[in-house]
Amino acid sequence: MKRDLLFEMTYAFPPERVWRALTDPVAIEDWLMPNDFRPVPGHRFQFRTQPRPGFDGIVDCEVIEIDPPRRLAYSWRGGGLDTIVSFTLEGCAEGTRLRLEHTGFRGARAIMVSYIMGSGWGSKILKERLPGAVARVSEAGYRRAMESERSSCSPSAR
Repeated sequence: MKRDLLFEMTYAFPPERVWRALTDPVAIEDWLMPNDFRPVPGHRFQFRTQPRPGFDGIVDCEVIEIDPPRRLAYSWRGGGLDTIVSFTLEGCAEGTRLRLEHTGFRGARAIMVSYIMGSGWGSKILKERLPGAVARVSEAGYRRAMESERSSCSPSAR
C-alpha cells in the first residue's frame, strides 16, 4: 500500500518571493515549524513540534534537491514516516504556481498519517499560513508579523 499527496496553489507573488518564504528558516518557522534549515544540498536539519502519542515531535530532514527559485526537495523522516517533500515553482500570469508533492507514504500507519498531514497541508498551511509568510517577505529579509507590527509603532506615535 502506497499513497502520495499532491497540491497545487497559485500565489499573487513572484517566484523569488515565494522561494524566499520556502527557504528562509525564520519564515519556515512561521508557516510550518521551528527548524535549522539551510538551503544547501546535503544539509541535514530538523523540524520540531509538540510531541504526540507515537511521535516525539522531531522530523529529521535532508536537502536532496535545490534549484533556486524553481525546485526544493527534502527528506522527511519522523513518527514512523520516511517520505519526501518537494516544492516546484513556476511563474505564471497570476504570479507563482506552486506544486507541493509529499510522497512515499507506505504501509497502513503511514497512509493513515497521510490523511492527517494532507488535511494540514491542503487546508491550513498552503491556503493560509504560507501566503501570509510570503506577504511578509521583502528585499531586506523576512520579518514575523509581530516584529513588523512592533517596528511600525514608534513611541512618538502612541
